[in-house]
Amino acid sequence: MGRFGNKMNFFENNSKLMPHKVLVNFVKNNLSVKTAIDLGCGAGRDTKFLVQNNITVTAIDRVDVTKFLYKDLTEEEKARLNFEQAKFSEAHLPKTDLVISYEALPFCNKEALVKLIDKIKDSLNENGYFLCNFFGKNDSWFGNDKIQFYEKEEIEDLLKDFKILKLNEIERDGESAMHQMKHWHVFWVIAKKESMKG
Repeated sequence: MGRFGNKMNFFENNSKLMPHKVLVNFVKNNLSVKTAIDLGCGAGRDTKFLVQNNITVTAIDRVDVTKFLYKDLTEEEKARLNFEQAKFSEAHLPKTDLVISYEALPFCNKEALVKLIDKIKDSLNENGYFLCNFFGKNDSWFGNDKIQFYEKEEIEDLLKDFKILKLNEIERDGESAMHQMKHWHVFWVIAKKESMKG
C-alpha cells in the first residue's frame, strides 16, 4: 500500500463531508465576499460550498483533486472555480476577499508558515478575511513529526498583523476523514486584514 496508498480513500471520504460549519455561518453573514482562495482544498468540501454561493474560488492543493472538485457542479459553478496544483510555497495567490485553510496549515513547517501568512496577507483585499485552523497540543496526533502543534499565544503571534475576530479552542472526540476515532484539539480562527490607517 505504501504511505500514500490511502490518499485517494482520504479524498473520497473527504468529498462526502459537509462544508465546515464555521465557514457556512461566515458566508451567510458576509454577503460582500465575492472571491476566495481555498488553501489545501482537498476534495472540495468547502470549495464547492463557496462556488455554489456565487463566490469565485481559486482552489489550491499539492495533489491533483480535479475529479473530486468538479464532480456534481453545474457548468455555471465550474466557471467560478480555478484549480491550481501547487505546494503552498510555490502557489500563486490572486487578490481576494477571503482565504480559507482548514486542516492544512499544521502540515507546513513553522518557518514556511510565517512566509505563507505574509503571502496570504498580501493577497487579501483591504478588510479581507482569513479563516483557518490549527492543531493544539492535546490533539491525539501530537508527536507526529509531520504535523505542527500550536499554543494559543503562538497563533496570536503568527497572526499579529491581522485583527483576530474569533479564536475558539475546541476539544472533542470524533472521527478523522479515515473514520478513525481520535481526540481533536483545534483552534478555529476568523481574522481580518484591516485597512491601513492613513
